[in-house]
Amino acid sequence: MKTLKLFLFIAGIFFLTSCEDVIQVKLDEGDPMVTIDAFINDMRSQQKVRLTYTDPYFSQKPNQPITGATVNLKDLSTGLDYSFTDNNNGDYVWTPTDTFRIGHEYELTVTHQGIIYRSSSRMNRTTRVDTLVSEFEEGGGLGNSKEGYKFAFLGFDPPGDTIDYYWIKSYRNGVFFNKGTQINICANAAFGEGADGFPFITPIAESITPFGEVFQKYDICRVEIHSINLETYNFLTQVYTQTTNSGLFATSPENVKTNLKNITNDKVKVVGWFCMSAVGFKEGVAQ
Repeated sequence: MKTLKLFLFIAGIFFLTSCEDVIQVKLDEGDPMVTIDAFINDMRSQQKVRLTYTDPYFSQKPNQPITGATVNLKDLSTGLDYSFTDNNNGDYVWTPTDTFRIGHEYELTVTHQGIIYRSSSRMNRTTRVDTLVSEFEEGGGLGNSKEGYKFAFLGFDPPGDTIDYYWIKSYRNGVFFNKGTQINICANAAFGEGADGFPFITPIAESITPFGEVFQKYDICRVEIHSINLETYNFLTQVYTQTTNSGLFATSPENVKTNLKNITNDKVKVVGWFCMSAVGFKEGVAQ
């Protein structure tokens, strides 16, 4: 009887393991598309537009940079032009000698291999960060959180007749929390027009310390409130949805929208986004 049980046990293991097949998923790669990453703001720091080619879905390599293009930004309200310099690594940069203006409309034009890509964006108003506060937490507990400091901010959405949209960015010692799950966006001071003129709600204010992250003593926290428009708000919402799309009820992936157009040949596709932002910011030290 013992021998029979052992035989059945070994046979069962063999049956289960022999049923496992490795399935290789082969996707049509298609031709690489031009990607334009152009989030420009009014801070007195070097502004950058990044140009790359798209890569296959399962590729682990960095996207191939595009060099030799021409990148120009025009203030449609004043007629001023800003030419970006090719860094020969996919980055096209411009060091501010003037200030971008709130309420002005700007047009981005990228020319590459005789093809012109174009988009426009209005720079909306932002608001300031009034206060940064930090609190030390010992960690552990039910959430098994880390020991360290957590930051939150206090700020108010300015009242007005239109909805203000914001992308709130936070940094630890100069390093941007840039994961898709860490995108912190809001409409007015919450998630809709009902919070016009109110202080930012707690989930938004506390999200400058992303879930699972902490600051150590003397770490520097920087918070920036970037003004965005409704289209950019919807774009970032889609990015967040796609980067957190997993689990039992996940939906099929879809291409993220773009506000850039190929005005030379509409058969050649382009992806990416262009946005002009005014920025309010503040820094604080964990202590």
